[in-house]
Amino acid sequence: MSKTRVAIFLFIFAMLSLARTAKGDGMIVPVRPMPIILGDLYSVKYHRVHVEIRDQMATTTIEQAFLNESGQPMEVQYIFPVPPDAQVNKFSLIVGDQEIPGKILGKEEARRIYEDIVRRQRDPALLEYIGQGMFRTGVFPLPPHGERKVKIVYSELLKRDGDRVGYRYPLNTEKFSRKVLEEVRIEFDLTSKAHIKNVYSPTHDVAPRWEGNNHVKGRWAAEGIRPENDFRLFWTLSGEDVGATLFTYRPDPGEDGYFLFLASPRADEGAQKIIGKNVILVLDHSGSMSGEKLQQAKGAARFIAENLNSKDRFNIVFYDDQVDPLWDELRDYNPDNRREALSKIDHIEAGGSTDIHAALTRALGMIKDRSRPNFIIFLTDGLPTAGITDLNGIVEDVRKANTNNTRLFVFGVGYDVNAVLLDRLGAENHGLAEYVRPGENIEASVSGFYVKIQNPALTDLAVSFGGARTRDLYPRVLPDLFRGGQLVLVGRYRDSGPQTVTLAGTVAGRKQSFAYKLNFDNRTDREEFAFVARLWAQKKIGWLIEQIRLHGENKEYVEDIVRLSTRYGIITEYTSFLAREDVRLEDVAGNAAEAHTNLKARTAVQTGPGGVNQAMQSGNMQNVQQANSAVQFLDQEGHQVNLKTVKIIGSKTFYLKKGVWVDSEYKEGMKLVELKQFDNPYFDLANKAPSQAQYMSFAPKEIIIVVIDGVAYKIIAPK
Repeated sequence: MSKTRVAIFLFIFAMLSLARTAKGDGMIVPVRPMPIILGDLYSVKYHRVHVEIRDQMATTTIEQAFLNESGQPMEVQYIFPVPPDAQVNKFSLIVGDQEIPGKILGKEEARRIYEDIVRRQRDPALLEYIGQGMFRTGVFPLPPHGERKVKIVYSELLKRDGDRVGYRYPLNTEKFSRKVLEEVRIEFDLTSKAHIKNVYSPTHDVAPRWEGNNHVKGRWAAEGIRPENDFRLFWTLSGEDVGATLFTYRPDPGEDGYFLFLASPRADEGAQKIIGKNVILVLDHSGSMSGEKLQQAKGAARFIAENLNSKDRFNIVFYDDQVDPLWDELRDYNPDNRREALSKIDHIEAGGSTDIHAALTRALGMIKDRSRPNFIIFLTDGLPTAGITDLNGIVEDVRKANTNNTRLFVFGVGYDVNAVLLDRLGAENHGLAEYVRPGENIEASVSGFYVKIQNPALTDLAVSFGGARTRDLYPRVLPDLFRGGQLVLVGRYRDSGPQTVTLAGTVAGRKQSFAYKLNFDNRTDREEFAFVARLWAQKKIGWLIEQIRLHGENKEYVEDIVRLSTRYGIITEYTSFLAREDVRLEDVAGNAAEAHTNLKARTAVQTGPGGVNQAMQSGNMQNVQQANSAVQFLDQEGHQVNLKTVKIIGSKTFYLKKGVWVDSEYKEGMKLVELKQFDNPYFDLANKAPSQAQYMSFAPKEIIIVVIDGVAYKIIAPK
């Protein structure tokens, strides 16, 4: 290599792999040390990914724009770590109109290159790739203050695990750019000869769009961010009317494992299988709803009235301090009734106070039987100010009036609602409460929700796990299953091995059940499914907080919240003290006491921004479907707070305590084995446990205490 060249830089990307947990961090590393801050040399403008999957063959196309931030030209290489079990049959790098040649290096040669770069650059960022192969290209230029658009295309045969197939793309670019990216986008287009079920991403909200049973698309995009999580996607191949998938994770053979059970119905059911339902919209038009709020509420009502099914029966109950139903009973959904409903919606005006009790009990009285799915969509923007206003009295009377298993879905609009009342109304009537904060669109929230429940597939769900002893299942009350929707059920399990799992429910008044042969794994090396434990912990913490909000303080619940928050890094407003550098993780009793004090203050918050934001946060945690590793919580004003003293790395949580990153599994008094970065014992440990190397390298200039296979290591960065 010519000495006149300024530098040769390596662009690092991690490749997808179902069986590995290596992240997709990218970074630039010079072949020779340079007296310059590497992060100032370049940035990434955008990162766009399109994945086309045909059966088990995935073709990934990546488009990125790299900016040379320096005033000097760079000659660069592109390196892509290849997991050892990946079967890559195509790999190309295109810069401009030129295809840059390259080759795949074997595991041992790649290890030597990774290790050599780490040693020479005194930067452990590459350490996590030890144990993998490598794709390396030739050299190409990056002009000073210039931009290079790079296009990478590779194809891979995906592994199939029973009926389940998985895909991973390394979207973690936290170390890849000193600036936020203007755009990050990932799209997938999945087709299969076999029917597709349970399309699920544990990392990103992709909102699958079904185009029949054999074709589904999805998209996730964001602006002005640096992504921190790899993109992962799973799907099941099944001909069942309702397909099911089981993920299990058991990191410690001496403890109960974690499981995630998914179930989803076929996506292309014809009109002859549509299940008729009863729908009542209870619409607040009190004086406080005047103006834009009422116009949006009318839009939501129109949307529902225009999107009912031919077999449905419906009504609209308008209310302020008087209750004014459209009709005295439910009516069939036909053109005449539809026109009358739309006309009434258009002419409603705002005025009066709010009689929640009378509106709900009147609506429930119209539902005469439980042979059909029954839904009430209740919208209000205020406190009960007319009729019966006692909160406990309203909740109790509504529960008594609900004699036919009606699902009550509540929408609280603005900050003047009593969030505890609305949450109790939803929770105690087989439904839930959602909130529309000031400035948000009521019509979009209500109509978006209605689309999800438009076509019931299975109601009154029950799941039996055969001989597997399970506990701590969430949600505690199973929701109904809708076309295009998915049941997400998490819990703990004790017994390993194959089991017959049964999903039962009601279809058009008839009982129906589905049986699946699923395996509760006893393996302890499935780190790729560590997200199951975090998802379970998120849902349990959300449920615990909700119980305290609705029913008052509980010491045992507080201790559980602190324990789970500490272990999994799921920080809430009740346990935010865990992120303080001066709080020792082993002081659980003190932490619990402080959390208990916080909870006493919080449980009284029912109205205003504090009450609504608390309700939204606990609801979001209970209904979450992605095991987000970003540590976030809402402050009292509802703003999302990112905590810089907590890091989620793989399956571990680290807290910054007095300048040291401490593994949550570390206990005071454990014997510490000191390792200096870049010494031989440091590399020996990385080579011995390649999947654990990520825990030794995430903070290159700081001290790390990490527990690996029961041994505590103190990783010291050289001065």
